[in-house]
Amino acid sequence: MPGDNGKPEYCRKCKIKDCVQDKELTYCYKCDTFPCKLIKKLEKSYNQRYGASLMENSLFVKEHGLTSFIQQQLERYTCPSCCGVISLHDAECSECQNKVKKGKKTLC
Repeated sequence: MPGDNGKPEYCRKCKIKDCVQDKELTYCYKCDTFPCKLIKKLEKSYNQRYGASLMENSLFVKEHGLTSFIQQQLERYTCPSCCGVISLHDAECSECQNKVKKGKKTLC
């Protein structure tokens, strides 16, 4: 969330990010209207395109904390070849540019 440097335009113009900032929240799940129309719309898109659930992720953070969530995501999105970051959007490693299939174990 902090800063927009290096983010694509659609992230800089994100209505969800603006909403969270306007309400001075750190996570959407802390809002009285969670899940709202904005989250549900993005949830549907992310489920279809990437097999990811924003609502499940938010509820995981709520229940287990951010540290556990980050650890889970590191295990899921670390390249097994070079330890780079695998993009959720195209399954490509940021370092070696290999396409990476989910579920491969990393040696990092």
